[in-house]
Amino acid sequence: MLRTFRRMLSMCDAAWEVTRRSLALCCVLLFCAFALLVDAGPYTAETYSTYRLAWELASAPQWILLLAVLAAAVIEDRCV
Repeated sequence: MLRTFRRMLSMCDAAWEVTRRSLALCCVLLFCAFALLVDAGPYTAETYSTYRLAWELASAPQWILLLAVLAAAVIEDRCV
């Protein structure tokens, strides 16, 4: 755990910026999914598209974080 924390603290500025912004984007997407679900009400045929959109917004952070980790790793290799 400490090793991972030290590694995060020693990231170059560009890699840290990619990581930080991707985490912020994921939080925004999850909040939007939550807001859609609160506003949609009960699950019916009319609210199917809203529920589907909320599902996609809630599952998007998985691939966004994966791409951010890969991008940060490539940036770290280029910085050093």
